[in-house]
Amino acid sequence: MGLIRKAFWVAVTLVFTLLFSVLFEHGTLDYGKNLEKEIKSLRDFVKPPPRKKDTSDSIPPK
Repeated sequence: MGLIRKAFWVAVTLVFTLLFSVLFEHGTLDYGKNLEKEIKSLRDFVKPPPRKKDTSDSIPPK
């Protein structure tokens, strides 16, 4: 039960930190739009870069 409580508080802390940082950086005008931009930039930061395909990636026919 303690692990669930700790995970909940970590998640709440991360969400409110994101909300506060958007408020601090961009202000109250267009808060929703700025929040969407910050979430998109966070998603792009966490997402792994696309892998480039090489000629050695294909499986040769038998």
